[in-house]
Amino acid sequence: MKKILVITALCASLSLAGQNSSGSFDQSKFIPDISLIIDMSYVNTNVTNDDLDNNEPTSNYGDYGTFKEFNTDNGFNLNYAELALHSNADQAFELDGVFHFNPEGVEVEEAYFTTKALAYNLRAKGGKFKSDFGRLNNQHQHIWDFADAPLVYNSFLSPEGLNAPGAQLQWLVPTPWYMKLGFEMLQSGNGGTYGNDFDKKDGESLYIGYLKNSFDINDASVLLGLSYVNGTSNIIDEDGTSLYKGNSEIYGADVSVKNYFDSYSYINWQSEFLYRQMKSDDTTLYADKEQSGYYTQLVYQVAENYKTGLRYEGFLKKSNGAKISVDASYKTSEFAQLRLQYSHDDAFKQNGNYKAINEIIFELTFAIGAHGAHSF
Repeated sequence: MKKILVITALCASLSLAGQNSSGSFDQSKFIPDISLIIDMSYVNTNVTNDDLDNNEPTSNYGDYGTFKEFNTDNGFNLNYAELALHSNADQAFELDGVFHFNPEGVEVEEAYFTTKALAYNLRAKGGKFKSDFGRLNNQHQHIWDFADAPLVYNSFLSPEGLNAPGAQLQWLVPTPWYMKLGFEMLQSGNGGTYGNDFDKKDGESLYIGYLKNSFDINDASVLLGLSYVNGTSNIIDEDGTSLYKGNSEIYGADVSVKNYFDSYSYINWQSEFLYRQMKSDDTTLYADKEQSGYYTQLVYQVAENYKTGLRYEGFLKKSNGAKISVDASYKTSEFAQLRLQYSHDDAFKQNGNYKAINEIIFELTFAIGAHGAHSF
């Protein structure tokens, strides 16, 4: 009996010592959260795959070709398998990694650290990450309200958006409502406006700033944001022909109003406007360009597992046509979603003429493992 009491007391003392020792290390507390997300789809359009590849977005006046990363072909598509890891590195840092697998290969989509304990409401991030520019840029495809990104994002930023190695500093402003200021410096050359051909000696960078506000009005949450990015464009064609070189600025404004009816049901109106100004280094070779685009969407979460949405989008100035999309999704659980989307798109040209594209996407998304909550 005495041996049992002694052993019990010893175990208890060792446990308390482990809890109180500042130098102790418990590996179990640092096992990363791991998740796997798989997204696949069936696509049917009224044009061939080659026609889709040869379409030109009117926002670029037919200069740069089109960008499409998901649901690219008629028929079946395995869009990606996303492997994500998250953990505390120690008491000062968190670490995240997101890896994309698709039929063409493997990509490090994000790999970054985030600070946990900076003073004055500051937070820093470093590595490769999605910028907080705008409303959608930092979101992964599987949490979009629609199966594809808005046209203005595809054209100005590419479907991957502003996603590159760099550094970020954010300040949570001590105001009665939520206000966040952010500054980022990212490596250029990630696609879209900011090109794909840079001499590594140049060290070209993108400079990004944004202000985000959020407040409640009765049962509605309101988000208002302003964003800005400045950098060098150096865009070449597949055959090496220079298409544009100069400085480019993009200004963004976004608004979201989300009104809850109960714990699950809500209606969310979201709109975003982007204005792009491109100034050529040599106006004898390239003309200055000015363009803007927008999308506005209304999403209704009917119940816990049912959601439907309507989106209208297009470009302004020297562009005609627009795109309208409607979708409905059903979640069998928080780990699986089925989505059906129809789009009518006449904002693209083919051989100089506008061509309407009717597209149906049936998309399935599955998730396993521990996956962190997404921001509003």
